[in-house]
Amino acid sequence: MLRTLILMALCGSLVFAGETKKNVPFKLDQWVELKSTDGPVTLHRIRIVEQSGGLTKSKLMRPGNAEHLQTIQIQIEYSNSASRDWDAHLDIAWVDADGVVIDGYNDKENLDSEESYEKVTVTLSTLKYGLKRAKTLKVKISYEPD
Repeated sequence: MLRTLILMALCGSLVFAGETKKNVPFKLDQWVELKSTDGPVTLHRIRIVEQSGGLTKSKLMRPGNAEHLQTIQIQIEYSNSASRDWDAHLDIAWVDADGVVIDGYNDKENLDSEESYEKVTVTLSTLKYGLKRAKTLKVKISYEPD
């Protein structure tokens, strides 16, 4: 009996966890379709966007060196029809022609409950040189109930 309950609990937690992986050509300001659904959550698409004008993170964090830096945003469009939040672990990297990681983001973000076509936005400061050398965008996102 106890064994059955443990197996049911383990299987139930596995059912409500999703993961998507993609390697695509690196292009700024262009959406990449994810179309990953598990349970009530759908990850629709992702893009890397240059942020410009005014006070950007690059100018704020390194004011004397801003000419070498570019503020970017990683934007992920999602829907979550559940009545509870989900966590998404983002492992995003852009790599050069040799497959060497230039920069990226590896952390958790919240997917708010009862949202449709909402965006998670992460703002980073990175080197302009690295953005010019990037050839591939590597995306790995796993998501589960919070």
